[in-house]
Amino acid sequence: MMTKRIYLNEDDAHFYIDHPPEDMSPEGVDRLVDTYALNTQVAGIMYCVNLQRALFPSQVWEHFWDDVDPALNDDQPAVRRRPVAVHNHLLLRERGIDQFARWLARSREHGIEGWLTMRMNDCHGLEERERRYPGAPEGVMEWTSTFWRDHPEYRRAPYRWERSWEGAFDYGHRAVRDHHMALIRELCERYDMFGLELDWLRWGMHFAPGHEAAGRELLTDFVREVRELTEACAKRVGHPVRLGHRIPNHPEACLTLGYDILAWIREGLADQFVLSSHAGGAVFDYPLDVWRALVGPDVKLLTHASSVANAYPGSAVNSYEFYFGSASAALQRGADGIYLFNECYREGDDKVLLNKMLTTAGDPATLERVVRRYAVTYPAVCPPGSSERTILPMALRRPTHGANFARMDENITLRIMIGARPTTGRAVLRLGFSAGVPNSIRSAFTLRLNTHPVEPCDAPEWERVSQRLAERYQWVDDLPTTVAVAACWALPLAHLHDDVNVIEFVPPQIDGTLEWAEIVIDPQMTT
Repeated sequence: MMTKRIYLNEDDAHFYIDHPPEDMSPEGVDRLVDTYALNTQVAGIMYCVNLQRALFPSQVWEHFWDDVDPALNDDQPAVRRRPVAVHNHLLLRERGIDQFARWLARSREHGIEGWLTMRMNDCHGLEERERRYPGAPEGVMEWTSTFWRDHPEYRRAPYRWERSWEGAFDYGHRAVRDHHMALIRELCERYDMFGLELDWLRWGMHFAPGHEAAGRELLTDFVREVRELTEACAKRVGHPVRLGHRIPNHPEACLTLGYDILAWIREGLADQFVLSSHAGGAVFDYPLDVWRALVGPDVKLLTHASSVANAYPGSAVNSYEFYFGSASAALQRGADGIYLFNECYREGDDKVLLNKMLTTAGDPATLERVVRRYAVTYPAVCPPGSSERTILPMALRRPTHGANFARMDENITLRIMIGARPTTGRAVLRLGFSAGVPNSIRSAFTLRLNTHPVEPCDAPEWERVSQRLAERYQWVDDLPTTVAVAACWALPLAHLHDDVNVIEFVPPQIDGTLEWAEIVIDPQMTT
């Protein structure tokens, strides 16, 4: 029997922009769920119900398709929001189809969890509308709600504009909390769902700068009311209705941003946490032991798996082998499931890859059969003013000696998480260095894996792995653009550990930086 541990977020746009008008029908709506659920490891689907506007015929919020004048052509603000999406929404309304009711019912027919996910502070288009800078996409400016436009005093940092977070709603205002609670109440009174997810990471900042600590009690009181609504919904539909939260992957980041997860756990205000980030970079070292100690055995912990690895801001590398690597690392640490965000678009442009993802990433037994990449990355959801917690880039020349255990002297230490230790195949370490570092760098030091010296391997060995990745998928990035010199080492499987593996070397004291580090495991390669 197939293990089901994958949870997929069906976002605000995919179905409406990637599907033709013919699919705005009962059969077309149901078929989306069939695609995800049939013969896959999918355990649940989260259906997104809103931006700053509702994506269903709400009685309390504006709709995404509002203000369209049928007497005019598509050259009008309401249609420019997203022409295909607006027209498809209107077709659903004309045909009397509530896509969310059908998706939830179809999920039950497949025996999987059907969740509604609500974006708690969506900021698409805020910066674009306010700054109207050259080249700003005009359509996204119209995604904003009248409530937001009419109340600049409800914004968290209205005195500056760099990105859209400045214009996010400030939950310190009662009117803002009431506005969002009205939609939650409607969802709980309208739908029969397995659970309601509050997506706090869309877009993650909910209080004015410096007011986050004071906001914890406000947000906890808000979540208490949501729990009351889900319990009332449960009585109406005759089964439990779970309450979930998508939050930052480190507890201290949650607290700093105003999410009092300790109170939520203590008061039973969470049945599930999704550990993630705003932009969705791959994380290989989720602190699941800490989270499990906090939540206990009854709260589910899901982790976001991603195909984009960032060693530090601006160093993104794209490869679906990172997706498999981050999933296997999290499952080995005890994650209850793997969460996919923005992968729904593969349903339209790469069904083969999507099917491989949905039939592989939820089970260690299937993950061990595919190539996996494990990189040194950072949490990618650090509150403003806090440490970004990046390890790389790291100078080869140690400028000073100190008492920081992270790097006291010349020695460089890296910790790379790989999930369960492989028993077959080949493991390769790859390091990337900046411009100016000589190509002979790998012969300038002894590299150790968990104290054992290991030998460099020739470049063709990596190229065999890289070539297979490129042949398998439509797109694969090799290394960050800042890497000028790469070198690799063969890692004996017998010396690898489950979970954390420590790499050590004393580099030559020369100018230049270590820009990238990863372990690649290929179960099919033996030489």
